[in-house]
Amino acid sequence: MINRTMIDNEIKSLKKILDETEKSLAKLKKEAPEEVSLHAIRHGNSAQYFLRAKSDKTSGVYIRKQDIKKAELLAQIEYDNKLVRILADEIANLEKLNGIPTDNPYQSALDQVCDLKKELIQIPYINKEEFILQWLSQEYDKLEFREDAPEYYSKKGMRVRSKSEILISDILDEYEIPFLYEKPVKFKNGTTVHPDFTILDAANKREIIWEHFGMMDDFEYRNNAFGKIRLYESNGFYQGVNFIYTFETVKYPINSRSLRNMLITFQSRKSY
Repeated sequence: MINRTMIDNEIKSLKKILDETEKSLAKLKKEAPEEVSLHAIRHGNSAQYFLRAKSDKTSGVYIRKQDIKKAELLAQIEYDNKLVRILADEIANLEKLNGIPTDNPYQSALDQVCDLKKELIQIPYINKEEFILQWLSQEYDKLEFREDAPEYYSKKGMRVRSKSEILISDILDEYEIPFLYEKPVKFKNGTTVHPDFTILDAANKREIIWEHFGMMDDFEYRNNAFGKIRLYESNGFYQGVNFIYTFETVKYPINSRSLRNMLITFQSRKSY
């Protein structure tokens, strides 16, 4: 049972973190150029960063690789500003409530930062292992299985919908890549989809979607699959960047060796 003493201890801990974050933020702001913000755009498979005057709507001045510290500084300031606000709200809520909110303030602040800036940010008071564990522990609405659906389970006992998904989940576990099964994604038009797998790229603090299309012999299924891919693309998910999609037919089933080689390449590129 969570009691008032536990809540008060949590408040005390958060106030200390808030104070330290505010002091760190003040120092960072002294180092940052005045009246500018960081603008990020995707260029191919990489990100480009620009110094933009706050009143300007254009891209701004390009930040070269040798000057990436400028981008890191501004991204950190943006994140810390959001974290200070969220921590203050968290403390205020705790002072009113008899229970501790389950949301992670560090992740909540990160969720409000542009994806291209996340890899520039250092999250305070949480290491990589804790970040992964907190990400894996999140709760979300899962799709139900039909009563007559065949039962497929991974080596770790997770129920999936096909033999191919067993193979994918087992290989992800084999390479110790954190993932969630059928975590919902909400698109700009209000549509919600449940991709087969959501992978955590912990080094860059971002998620990668993986959809496996396993009935590409079927004409209607194939058309729906390509329609779904176009929907992902229109919402900023691109193959090889933050989206993986794989296919198979009866004649050409999924290949475990190819999957392993793909994940080895992916890990080396993204520095998990």
